Amino acid sequence: MTAVTASVAPTVPPAHRDEAIDVARAMAILGMFVIHAVLVLGAFYPRTGASAFVLWLCDGRAAATFVTLAGFGVARLAAKDTPDLAARTLRRRALALWVLGVLNLVIWPGDILRVYGVALLAAPFLLRWNVRARLLVSLALVVLFPLGMVLLDWTRHWNLATLTYTGVWTADGFVRNLLFDGFRPVVPWLSFFLIGTVIAEQDLQSVSLQRKFIRFGIFATVASVIASIGLDRLLIRVAPHVDALTREGLVGTTSLPPLPLFMLSAVGSTALLLGAVLRLVPLAPRRVVTLLSATGRRALTWYVLHVVVLVTLHESGARNVLSPGVAIGVGVAMFVGAALWSSKHSATQGVLETLMRAVSRVRPSPTSR
Repeated sequence: MTAVTASVAPTVPPAHRDEAIDVARAMAILGMFVIHAVLVLGAFYPRTGASAFVLWLCDGRAAATFVTLAGFGVARLAAKDTPDLAARTLRRRALALWVLGVLNLVIWPGDILRVYGVALLAAPFLLRWNVRARLLVSLALVVLFPLGMVLLDWTRHWNLATLTYTGVWTADGFVRNLLFDGFRPVVPWLSFFLIGTVIAEQDLQSVSLQRKFIRFGIFATVASVIASIGLDRLLIRVAPHVDALTREGLVGTTSLPPLPLFMLSAVGSTALLLGAVLRLVPLAPRRVVTLLSATGRRALTWYVLHVVVLVTLHESGARNVLSPGVAIGVGVAMFVGAALWSSKHSATQGVLETLMRAVSRVRPSPTSR
């Protein structure tokens, strides 16, 4: 592995909170609201038409952006303190996220907070590596996942037709679900987190960098789709007995399983969104930017709360009853409500954000002063 840097902190000192990052985080929240509303409330998952395209944009890609921006935030947080103090803070936040994640998993099989917990626990070690090392490890995680699928039966605990997973509350099932075959497993999803830590060390105000994000995002997204279509046609010719659902899992750009084409697509969509937001935020009306950035600052609270709302609706009988278009509308309406509330209370922090700061507050040790 390549050489490592001397401390936990990134090489670029932390700046004030970048509104564009908060706006991008709000867009990720919107995407998760939409896709989850359709999965919980929609009567079926569309495969064609405008609704299908909207859901393709949101499926896994919104969560990937969320994880990438979590890596960004952690790197900036670590840069504010000495390595020792940053490590202690991150360990406490990792524990808090782990507890939240386990509680969330009770009602939401697609929980992503446990992955955050693992990422934060590993962050003091990962942030010692230079940019090249982190990118290489990120790439290795992407490659490692399909190799693991060759050695292990990834589908053993899945019913992909209904998106249900069995055995998560057994000891081996819990670990396996977290690390390899869950909705959002550490391998390869930690890759997004690492990419976020790399982005945190870049000059995001550089117009040249913003254009590179946009160009790369378009290229990666289009390339993944073209490769997926070509491989699907090839698979139909060489293995006509393979059904459409299996082909989609093997050569599609869907998030289950998270194979390299999905990872490339998700990195591309995240880069495109980030580049576009960085370019547009200075030009957008201040009222809109303030509303969205206030929402992004409460991302953790809104993530957990939208899960609670959707599960409550599901258990109340509103399960799989809406057309996809209407379900998308419900997701958008939930986001608008969250954004308006956030804007009205922009002077205060989100409930879970306040909790995270409280439980992770540490005093500098004598050696770190």
